[in-house]
Amino acid sequence: MYRRSLLLLFLLGGCTTYEQPTHVKTCQDLVYSYPEVRDKGNEDQYAALFTDNARFTVEKLNISLGNKAEIVDRFNKARSNTRTVHMMTSSRQFRQNDTLAGESHFILLLKNNAQPTTTKIISGRYLDKFDYDTSECRFSSRRVEIDRMDVL
Repeated sequence: MYRRSLLLLFLLGGCTTYEQPTHVKTCQDLVYSYPEVRDKGNEDQYAALFTDNARFTVEKLNISLGNKAEIVDRFNKARSNTRTVHMMTSSRQFRQNDTLAGESHFILLLKNNAQPTTTKIISGRYLDKFDYDTSECRFSSRRVEIDRMDVL
């Protein structure tokens, strides 16, 4: 009898749902909005994704930006020289010490305006840290890890 009750408890306990805290959902929405804003958005929309003192690094490309102004300047230069299509393939958010962090996998198709017949394909991961309150989430740090770069 006791074993049947225990089995029933496990079965019913496994059917409970877990609702994410609002700030996790807000930060998840930020992550998934990034590709469209990066590819099709304007300077103000892109700037709104980051805190004023955000960091953005891509070690393989020797990029290390230390604030929002540098990040937006790099965005404008990149947009004037290239066309891109970013795609997110997966994302997860998690607690890292006292901050909310995230890891997202991406694929990037990049076409340089000077070489329009060549398309670069870049796959990798965004390693993020977020700054959030009850209604807003922004990147305080975005580290880009490139796993593979190739030409189509």
